[in-house]
Amino acid sequence: MDYTLLKEIIKYIEEFQHVSSANRIEDFVIWLNNNLFSGKHGDKHSAHDELLIAFKLMYLNKELKKQTKRVLSESNVSSIDEYSFLLHLDFQESFRKMEIIELHNLEAPTGIEVIKRLLKNKLIEEFADKEDRRAKRIKITKKGKKEIEVMKPQIDMIFAKFTEPLTLDEKIQISGIFDKLSGQIK
Repeated sequence: MDYTLLKEIIKYIEEFQHVSSANRIEDFVIWLNNNLFSGKHGDKHSAHDELLIAFKLMYLNKELKKQTKRVLSESNVSSIDEYSFLLHLDFQESFRKMEIIELHNLEAPTGIEVIKRLLKNKLIEEFADKEDRRAKRIKITKKGKKEIEVMKPQIDMIFAKFTEPLTLDEKIQISGIFDKLSGQIK
Protein backbone atom coordinates (compact mmCIF):
# COMPACT_ATOMS: atom_id res chain seq x y z
CA MET A 1 0.00 0.00 0.00
CA ASP A 2 1.28 3.47 -0.92
CA TYR A 3 1.18 6.00 1.94
CA THR A 4 2.53 8.98 0.00
CA LEU A 5 -0.67 11.03 0.32
CA LEU A 6 -1.05 10.22 4.03
CA LYS A 7 2.56 11.29 4.67
CA GLU A 8 1.92 14.58 2.87
CA ILE A 9 -1.22 15.21 4.93
CA ILE A 10 0.69 14.50 8.13
CA LYS A 11 3.37 16.98 7.02
CA TYR A 12 0.67 19.66 6.59
CA ILE A 13 -0.88 18.83 9.97
CA GLU A 14 2.52 19.17 11.67
CA GLU A 15 3.12 22.51 9.96
CA PHE A 16 -0.37 23.73 10.97
CA GLN A 17 0.20 22.72 14.60
CA HIS A 18 3.53 24.53 14.56
CA VAL A 19 1.97 27.85 13.47
CA SER A 20 -1.44 27.60 15.15
CA SER A 21 -2.84 26.67 18.55
CA ALA A 22 -6.24 25.89 17.03
CA ASN A 23 -7.36 22.28 17.16
CA ARG A 24 -10.58 22.27 15.15
CA ILE A 25 -10.70 20.53 11.79
CA GLU A 26 -12.43 23.61 10.33
CA ASP A 27 -9.45 25.79 11.27
CA PHE A 28 -7.07 23.29 9.68
CA VAL A 29 -9.13 23.16 6.47
CA ILE A 30 -9.14 26.96 6.21
CA TRP A 31 -5.40 27.10 6.88
CA LEU A 32 -4.72 24.34 4.35
CA ASN A 33 -6.89 26.05 1.76
CA ASN A 34 -5.00 29.31 2.23
CA ASN A 35 -1.64 27.58 1.94
CA LEU A 36 -2.49 25.52 -1.11
CA PHE A 37 -4.52 28.00 -3.10
CA SER A 38 -3.41 31.48 -2.11
CA GLY A 39 -1.69 33.45 -4.83
CA LYS A 40 1.96 33.49 -3.83
CA HIS A 41 2.91 35.50 -6.87
CA GLY A 42 4.60 38.85 -6.57
CA ASP A 43 2.07 41.03 -8.35
CA LYS A 44 2.44 44.73 -7.73
CA HIS A 45 -0.61 46.31 -6.16
CA SER A 46 -1.38 49.97 -5.98
CA ALA A 47 -2.60 51.82 -2.90
CA HIS A 48 -5.90 52.03 -4.76
CA ASP A 49 -6.31 48.23 -4.49
CA GLU A 50 -5.96 48.31 -0.71
CA LEU A 51 -8.33 51.26 -0.48
CA LEU A 52 -10.86 49.45 -2.64
CA ILE A 53 -10.72 46.33 -0.44
CA ALA A 54 -11.13 48.41 2.74
CA PHE A 55 -14.02 50.34 1.18
CA LYS A 56 -15.80 47.13 0.13
CA LEU A 57 -15.43 45.66 3.64
CA MET A 58 -16.87 48.82 5.19
CA TYR A 59 -19.69 48.82 2.63
CA LEU A 60 -20.60 45.19 3.41
CA ASN A 61 -20.55 45.93 7.15
CA LYS A 62 -22.94 48.86 6.65
CA GLU A 63 -25.18 46.77 4.40
CA LEU A 64 -25.50 44.03 7.03
CA LYS A 65 -26.28 46.63 9.69
CA LYS A 66 -28.96 48.11 7.44
CA GLN A 67 -30.51 44.69 6.79
CA THR A 68 -30.61 43.79 10.48
CA LYS A 69 -32.11 47.15 11.46
CA ARG A 70 -35.73 45.96 11.03
CA VAL A 71 -35.21 42.94 13.29
CA LEU A 72 -33.48 45.12 15.88
CA SER A 73 -36.24 47.75 15.76
CA GLU A 74 -38.78 45.07 16.75
CA SER A 75 -36.76 43.98 19.78
CA ASN A 76 -35.25 45.24 23.03
CA VAL A 77 -31.83 45.13 21.35
CA SER A 78 -30.71 48.34 19.68
CA SER A 79 -27.48 47.35 17.89
CA ILE A 80 -25.77 44.42 16.25
CA ASP A 81 -23.11 44.67 18.98
CA GLU A 82 -25.77 44.15 21.65
CA TYR A 83 -27.10 41.17 19.71
CA SER A 84 -23.60 39.73 19.42
CA PHE A 85 -22.93 40.21 23.16
CA LEU A 86 -26.17 38.33 23.93
CA LEU A 87 -25.32 35.59 21.46
CA HIS A 88 -21.89 35.04 23.02
CA LEU A 89 -23.38 35.08 26.52
CA ASP A 90 -25.96 32.51 25.41
CA PHE A 91 -23.13 30.12 24.50
CA GLN A 92 -20.97 30.68 27.57
CA GLU A 93 -22.00 30.90 31.21
CA SER A 94 -20.45 34.34 31.77
CA PHE A 95 -17.70 36.74 30.73
CA ARG A 96 -15.73 39.38 32.51
CA LYS A 97 -16.86 42.70 31.12
CA MET A 98 -13.51 43.49 29.50
CA GLU A 99 -13.25 39.97 28.03
CA ILE A 100 -16.42 40.36 26.01
CA ILE A 101 -15.54 43.93 25.03
CA GLU A 102 -12.14 42.82 23.72
CA LEU A 103 -13.72 39.84 21.97
CA HIS A 104 -15.83 42.32 19.98
CA ASN A 105 -12.86 44.59 19.25
CA LEU A 106 -14.57 47.56 20.87
CA GLU A 107 -13.08 50.47 22.78
CA ALA A 108 -13.77 50.14 26.52
CA PRO A 109 -16.21 53.12 26.74
CA THR A 110 -18.22 51.84 23.75
CA GLY A 111 -18.34 48.31 25.17
CA ILE A 112 -19.40 49.60 28.59
CA GLU A 113 -22.28 51.51 26.93
CA VAL A 114 -23.41 48.29 25.19
CA ILE A 115 -23.35 46.50 28.55
CA LYS A 116 -25.25 49.36 30.27
CA ARG A 117 -28.04 49.19 27.68
CA LEU A 118 -28.31 45.40 28.07
CA LEU A 119 -28.39 45.76 31.87
CA LYS A 120 -31.03 48.51 31.65
CA ASN A 121 -33.24 46.24 29.52
CA LYS A 122 -32.63 43.35 31.96
CA LEU A 123 -31.24 41.17 29.16
CA ILE A 124 -28.07 40.53 31.18
CA GLU A 125 -27.09 40.74 34.82
CA GLU A 126 -23.77 41.49 36.46
CA PHE A 127 -22.13 39.94 39.46
CA ALA A 128 -18.77 39.99 41.23
CA ASP A 129 -15.95 37.88 39.84
CA LYS A 130 -14.89 35.32 42.47
CA GLU A 131 -11.27 35.29 41.27
CA ASP A 132 -10.78 39.05 40.92
CA ARG A 133 -12.73 41.29 43.28
CA ARG A 134 -12.10 44.33 41.08
CA ALA A 135 -13.71 42.72 38.04
CA LYS A 136 -17.39 42.26 37.26
CA ARG A 137 -18.86 39.41 35.25
CA ILE A 138 -22.00 39.42 33.16
CA LYS A 139 -24.37 36.66 32.14
CA ILE A 140 -27.53 36.45 30.08
CA THR A 141 -30.89 36.46 31.84
CA LYS A 142 -33.99 34.44 31.01
CA LYS A 143 -35.38 37.56 29.33
CA GLY A 144 -32.18 37.81 27.28
CA LYS A 145 -32.46 34.15 26.27
CA LYS A 146 -36.04 34.70 25.10
CA GLU A 147 -34.93 37.75 23.11
CA ILE A 148 -32.23 35.67 21.37
CA GLU A 149 -34.74 32.87 20.64
CA VAL A 150 -36.93 35.35 18.76
CA MET A 151 -34.15 37.26 17.00
CA LYS A 152 -31.68 34.53 16.06
CA PRO A 153 -33.74 32.83 13.32
CA GLN A 154 -34.41 36.21 11.70
CA ILE A 155 -30.78 37.36 11.88
CA ASP A 156 -29.56 33.94 10.69
CA MET A 157 -31.88 34.24 7.66
CA ILE A 158 -30.40 37.65 6.82
CA PHE A 159 -26.85 36.30 7.10
CA ALA A 160 -27.71 33.19 5.05
CA LYS A 161 -29.28 35.30 2.31
CA PHE A 162 -26.26 37.62 2.40
CA THR A 163 -23.82 34.75 1.73
CA GLU A 164 -26.17 32.79 -0.55
CA PRO A 165 -24.28 33.66 -3.78
CA LEU A 166 -21.13 32.00 -2.39
CA THR A 167 -20.29 28.32 -2.83
CA LEU A 168 -19.01 26.35 0.15
CA ASP A 169 -15.47 26.62 -1.24
CA GLU A 170 -15.82 30.40 -1.55
CA LYS A 171 -17.15 30.64 2.01
CA ILE A 172 -14.15 28.67 3.28
CA GLN A 173 -11.77 30.83 1.24
CA ILE A 174 -13.26 34.13 2.38
CA SER A 175 -13.29 32.96 5.99
CA GLY A 176 -9.60 32.12 5.67
CA ILE A 177 -8.89 35.47 4.05
CA PHE A 178 -10.69 37.29 6.87
CA ASP A 179 -8.69 35.25 9.41
CA LYS A 180 -5.50 36.30 7.65
CA LEU A 181 -6.56 39.98 7.70
CA SER A 182 -7.59 39.72 11.37
CA GLY A 183 -4.17 38.30 12.20
CA GLN A 184 -2.54 41.37 10.64
CA ILE A 185 -4.53 43.73 12.86
CA LYS A 186 -3.53 42.20 16.18
